[in-house]
Amino acid sequence: MSSPAIPKLPGYTVYQPPSGDKMAYKRQTLSYLKGYPNEEPAISFSHVKGVPTAEELAELEANSPSKTLHGGTGKAPQWIENSGQVLRFFGHFLETVVESALENHRLRKVILYYYLEDDTIHSAEPRQDNSGIAQGPFLKRHKVFKEDGSVISPVDFTVGEAVTIYGRAIFLNDCDAFTRQWYAEKLGREQSGGLPYPLDLNIAYRSNLQSRDARKQRVADSNATFNHGMYMEARLGKMFDGGKVKQFLRHNREVLRFYCLWDNRADLYGDRRPYVLHYYLADDTVDILEINERNSGRDPFPVFLRRAPLPKGLDRGTVVTGKTSRTDFYRPTDLRIGASVPVLGRSLLLHDCDAFTRDWYAKNLGYSEEDLAALDVAEPIVPLPKPAVAPYNGYGTLEDSLQNCMALLPKPPRKDMHKLMNKDKIILRFQAKMVDSDLYKLSHSDQGRRFIISYFMMDDTIQIFEPPVRNSGIVCGKFLERQRVYKPQTEDIYTYQDLFVGCRVEVHRREFQLLEGDEYTYQYMENNKHIFIMADAEAIARILRAQIKDNAEEIRTAFIEMDADGSGYLDDDELETALSKAGLKFQRHQIISLRRKLDIDRSGTVSIEEFLAHLGIKTDA
Repeated sequence: MSSPAIPKLPGYTVYQPPSGDKMAYKRQTLSYLKGYPNEEPAISFSHVKGVPTAEELAELEANSPSKTLHGGTGKAPQWIENSGQVLRFFGHFLETVVESALENHRLRKVILYYYLEDDTIHSAEPRQDNSGIAQGPFLKRHKVFKEDGSVISPVDFTVGEAVTIYGRAIFLNDCDAFTRQWYAEKLGREQSGGLPYPLDLNIAYRSNLQSRDARKQRVADSNATFNHGMYMEARLGKMFDGGKVKQFLRHNREVLRFYCLWDNRADLYGDRRPYVLHYYLADDTVDILEINERNSGRDPFPVFLRRAPLPKGLDRGTVVTGKTSRTDFYRPTDLRIGASVPVLGRSLLLHDCDAFTRDWYAKNLGYSEEDLAALDVAEPIVPLPKPAVAPYNGYGTLEDSLQNCMALLPKPPRKDMHKLMNKDKIILRFQAKMVDSDLYKLSHSDQGRRFIISYFMMDDTIQIFEPPVRNSGIVCGKFLERQRVYKPQTEDIYTYQDLFVGCRVEVHRREFQLLEGDEYTYQYMENNKHIFIMADAEAIARILRAQIKDNAEEIRTAFIEMDADGSGYLDDDELETALSKAGLKFQRHQIISLRRKLDIDRSGTVSIEEFLAHLGIKTDA
């Protein structure tokens, strides 16, 4: 029973591969024939009307120029056997010229290239200078057909005959050596010898015209340089001295160099320009070069005066005509430092020269060092005026306001990234109290207030905090937001060098006195005593020793009086009081740093004997 028919719809088509002799595979079309790649068509078009069969193609291939003329043997395809072989012929054709009184035709030389690998022809015309004709490729490479429809082959090229290409008859005058050898080996015939090109009337006329102009120029040059008087004297027996030749051979490549200056700023739109003057001793000529300065706004024209003899008194617009004597030109004796040379209306001041020029003048003209000393023409550099900065208006920070005065489009002030990275989280804390000042008098409630002043090393900012005190009646907390604090009546901020125990800091018309610091602050300042001079105990000891001199007994007595309990130890307040009674000058932070160095057990006190011994004061046994 047969299966029902399947509708011819998308998705219902069943593919059944052929079997047996009906295999639908593609045949291999690429193969090698005697070592060369060969392609055989696998599809036959014999059933198509108008398409030649395989037998007809084989007959056409056997009768092609590559088989009949190139000596094909069937060993390899034509494009492989004749690869790189080109026949070259030299020829010409006559081009008609109308509306010209000098010529009625023009000779055009061409070179024909015949490529044996694919029977193509390429033609080119050699380029000639100043010909006025578009020359170069004359015929692009392709197969050229004759009038009967056949392809032009090497048989159609013969030296001494013409070949017609697209209706233009090209006469072959010659060919190269390879072409002659190929015709003798492949076709068995010899090409005739090279034939001359016919005379081109236009080229002959132009050559005659150029030779006539050149002959006139030589006659003019000879008349200009020929001295008839010298010639007659030489004929009568007088020997010519040849002074110019001797001068050239003696002073060749010897050049005097002077540095010049032209200053006409007294005129409207005047300027100050430097120049270099070269005097050539070989022929007594001068050239002047202009020095191009950076950012001068001028185009770089280096040559101000070309090399030529420099006449004396040459003004702008003056034209030298006629014969001039040698005394009318500048000589080495006329050029010296300090002299002015007028050139084209510009007075050039010679203010210096190079070492060779100095040696030459001293050796040949006997100039002294004073005569060859350079003139000081340098002008003092006027400092540029700085723009005035507007006063600070109180809005924002001083750095932000300053940016508006420095640029039209202000940018954020640059931050010190080194401090931000290396001194982050380094905070110096001090306990402080308010003190009376000329601007603010303390009230009774302000006298007992205590504050914590924090200094942030990373950005030089200060923050003030007031610890809470029970029953004080004052709202405690943050007293000053973290910010940079400026010194009174200045634009300088408070830095770490301005903060130490015992100093006073004015913040917004309130004056604070630092009473003490925390342990981290003391240790950090002592570890960096090269920048915190108040924490250098050795420097403090040297300062106190220098003040002691002859009052050692008074200091010892003051220390004994301060030891009221007779323990032999004093704290920071007692040390400060004792040294003040002795008349020594110091800061409280210095005494604390010195005490911390001597207080090994960290008890907060120091032995009187140990302290006096450190200052160099002897104690009683």
